[in-house]
Amino acid sequence: MDIWQTPAADQLLADPVQAGDQMERSFEVTESMVTGHVPGAPPVLTTPSLIAFLEDTAADILRPRFAPGAAAVGTWIGVRHRAPALAGQRVDVRAVVAEVRGRHITFDVSARVAGTTIGDGQVTQTLIQGRG
Repeated sequence: MDIWQTPAADQLLADPVQAGDQMERSFEVTESMVTGHVPGAPPVLTTPSLIAFLEDTAADILRPRFAPGAAAVGTWIGVRHRAPALAGQRVDVRAVVAEVRGRHITFDVSARVAGTTIGDGQVTQTLIQGRG
């Protein structure tokens, strides 16, 4: 199948996605997820690791709904990294479907540690037909 001829969203999802659908997950910050390059500062959660938490939680809304051969890829990220998280801390992440435009699903995302927002913004994932 030609990647540029991906089917419509209703052919890629067995169950439709709607604005307001949501997912919450919790992640532990591990040593492999923290910085180590700032002299005199404690190692903190890297922005790429924060984004991975946010995107993975959003993807969990879609994964159980995929039709056979369907997948989603991240196509846009707009995230603010507001506060640090240290190794061993739990990051509580929430993703809510904000908008569905055809194959493009945008999520409002946020991450908190002990009630403090450490990151928030939006991510978009686009439904695709995988090679089969």
